[in-house]
Formats: sequence, C-alpha cells, structure tokens
Amino acid sequence: MKKHLFELLPASVKQVHGKTDVWVTGLSSDSRQITTDNMFFAVKGGQTDGNKFIQAAIKNGASVVVSEEPWEKECDTVYVQVTDIYQFMAESSARFYDTVDPALTIIGVTGTNGKTTTAHFMNEIIKSCSIKTIFIGTTGIEICGRVLHTDYTTPPAHELHRILRQGLDLQASYVVMEVSSHALKYKRVWGLKFDAAIFTNLTHEHLEIHPSMDDYFQTKLKLFSMLKESGVGLTNADDHYGKQVLTECRSVKLLDFGFAADKIKVVQLSYDEAARVQSIVYEIGGIQYGFTIPMIGAYNAYNALAAAETLAALKFDRQEIHNALKMIPPVAGRLERYDIGGTNVIIDFAHTPDGLDKLIKAVREIRKNSARIITIFGCPGSRDISKRPLMGKIAVDLSDCVIVTTDDIHFESPDKIIMDIVKDLPKTNFEKVTDRREAIARGLQIAKKGDFLLIAGRGHEKYQYVKDLKIPFLDKDVLFEEAEKAGLWTKK
Repeated sequence: MKKHLFELLPASVKQVHGKTDVWVTGLSSDSRQITTDNMFFAVKGGQTDGNKFIQAAIKNGASVVVSEEPWEKECDTVYVQVTDIYQFMAESSARFYDTVDPALTIIGVTGTNGKTTTAHFMNEIIKSCSIKTIFIGTTGIEICGRVLHTDYTTPPAHELHRILRQGLDLQASYVVMEVSSHALKYKRVWGLKFDAAIFTNLTHEHLEIHPSMDDYFQTKLKLFSMLKESGVGLTNADDHYGKQVLTECRSVKLLDFGFAADKIKVVQLSYDEAARVQSIVYEIGGIQYGFTIPMIGAYNAYNALAAAETLAALKFDRQEIHNALKMIPPVAGRLERYDIGGTNVIIDFAHTPDGLDKLIKAVREIRKNSARIITIFGCPGSRDISKRPLMGKIAVDLSDCVIVTTDDIHFESPDKIIMDIVKDLPKTNFEKVTDRREAIARGLQIAKKGDFLLIAGRGHEKYQYVKDLKIPFLDKDVLFEEAEKAGLWTKK
C-alpha cells in the first residue's frame, strides 16, 4: 500500500517543508521500524522523545517526518509540523489505510477493571455466530482468528488502523476493543465512531498520567462522545462513577446494569463450587432472564451481563448469547485455576487495589473454613506509587499469608517498590521475597492441601521489564516449573 503525502494531510497541519507529492509506503512512531518511503511520527512521550531519533528514521529510509517541533535545516527530508501529533497520527493513518469510515460495527469497552473479560466474552459470542471479528485488547490482537502479541491495551493510531485494514481485507464485520484511558488521552481512537460503548467501573489506577481521579473519569467519558447517533452505551449502576455516566452523558442512549439499575436490574447472583458455575438472574421491563458462566466472582457476572446485553442491544438473539456464555472459554491470565498437589492455585491479572480486593473476596466466598489464602503480588516500578500501600493493606487484611514480591521493575529499585508496599502495614502476616520466581516457589512450599494460592498482578503477561531488558516470564510457566521441581506436578 502506498499513497502520496498530499492524500494524507488533514487541515490541521501547521507547515510543510518540502514537496507533498512524495510517496508514503508505511507509518511508524518507532525509528527502528522505518523502511524506505515510510512516514515517521516523532512523538514526544513521557519516556522517550521521538525527535531525538529523526536522523535515525531518515537513515532507515523515511520519506516524511512529522513533529510538533519547528523544522530545522539539518532535516533533509520532507518535514510536516503539526499542532497535535496524536490527532494527526489518527487522521493520517485513517486516510492511509482507507479506514476513515470503515464498514465495521465497533464496540468499545472502557473502565479500570473488567475490560478484557467483557470484551473477550463479546468476541467469543460473536464468533460463535459464525461472524468474523477483530479483537483488540490487553491479552493480544485477534484478526479473524489470527492471534498477534501486543504491548498495548489499545495500540497507537497507526497500528490500530493497520489492524482495521487487515480485518476488512479478511471480511471482518465486527470490532471488539478495549479502550484505555491512554487511548482516549492520546487520541489513539480519534475519529472512530462506535456502535456501542461499555463503562465497567472506575477505581484507583493510572495516576501517573492523570492528575486526579476526576481527570481519569473525564478521560474515560470521551468514549461516549464517540458513539454514533444510533449507538448505545451501557454503564455499571453499582459503581460510583458508573452512576455519574448517567448524569454526564444524557445526550446518548444509555442503559444501566446492576442491582441498583433501572434498565437491566440484577435480581440474584449465586455460585455452585461443586459445579464451578455462577448463575445470574436479571430483569428488563418486568421480564426475568438468566444464564450461567463457568467462573467465580460477582465482577465476572457483571462483565458477562454487560457483554450479553450490549449484544442484545445490537440485535443478537438473547438465547443464543446465553447459550454461548455457558461454555465461554477462559480468558488468559484471568482466574486461571489449577490443582497443584492439592493446592488450589489461581493466576489473575489483578493489578489494582480494587482488582486485588475483588479477587481475594471472591476466593474467600468459596473456600472451606480451614483453607488458607496465600497471596503473592507486587507493584510495577516507574508507575503510580500511590496504589502500593493500598494494595499491601488489602492483601494482608484479606489473606492469611502474603508474599510481597516484584512485578515489572522498569527503572526503580525492586527493594524500594516492596518497601513502599509494606512500610505502613500494622500486621505481620507477610514476608518479602524480591525475586518473583522464588516467591512462587515459596508459596508452593508453605501451601497445604486445600489452601488457595493466589498469584496476582501479571496474569497473561509474558515478559518482565527490568530497566531496558524484556525478560521472558509468564506466571503460569514459572508455576509449573517450580511445582515440577518440588515434585508437586509432572509435565504431561
């Protein structure tokens, strides 16, 4: 695919230095990915400044450089100065890939927790109806059954539109995507029009990029302003911020769900541990409906209900939706449950105070009286430090034993991260094990038959980031390796 530069320029361009009839054959904000006649977006981000890599991009073959910085004579290729590089990336990418108004039904899920599971449920239900889909989320990208790795919840605009183009070429007709606050703040989804939007909840997270919880909330609300005129929004009436969505987004069609909801009212939730099935009964307009899902946790019932009724609003058959939910496959890294030598091991992505709280409480509801809960978790370095003591308190208050360890370390001292978690804890039912592998081995060592061992915070993530290194580390793999060493599990 290639286009002339003039075909890609929106009206918001500030200045162009050079000819606009040059060819553009690809787009990237990573100078290492640039090849002949590509357009390079020099993005000044929080960690790196793309303007420092302009010459590297030109050396690799860039025909066009885009930046918010003024042009300098030493830049000897076509230079486009813009006022908002994030918006320009979205607009030019849509033009390059012919996805300005794609023939796709687009569903977006936002919120702090539950995005992946809710989106996963919808994607699996739609696929069960023999419809080709594009899935975009934390656990990866799926384009008509082809699964790709991603480092983003919502990828940058140039990658997002390339994904949409690939899906269209393979006859996809639905897109189910997680829409992070980063995506909304940095305009990764700018210009897209959504057929449906879901707000799951809002809890303490990402205060390293948002100055306040209100700013975080207002950023999330932007998704509802991107609904089509015929679009529908769903919001969690049992969440404090979910209720506010109802008052702040009056201009769009909104349905609320939950025990306190007016439209989609939850009547009863129950869980059968023997069958490992959760039942959800809810009411719409005086008529009761019900379905089951093969997983614990009231939060998963909410995720399933939001997914089911979003698709019902988009004219999918409700009974077919409920039938699909009965056998919905698990989400990678979300409540993955294993029996290791008689110990109930659960691996979960719970990486926020609310997520950890809900995970441990869900397990407390199903454990037998004598069973202990042993929780292993850490917090990422170079990220929101305010959540660290909150998660520490939640873990020691709700667990019988806690092993505090590392998550992604990035550029912080791992010992400092751990001290931030434990420094104010009045209780002593915790220990510190800096190495995450050793922490998992320690958990297996102290767990007894019937206990629950929770390995929280990373879930599906395949790599641990330590400074500039990207080290392979999947909790599930490490669990099996350490269990095998301990004679608790044998590789099949």
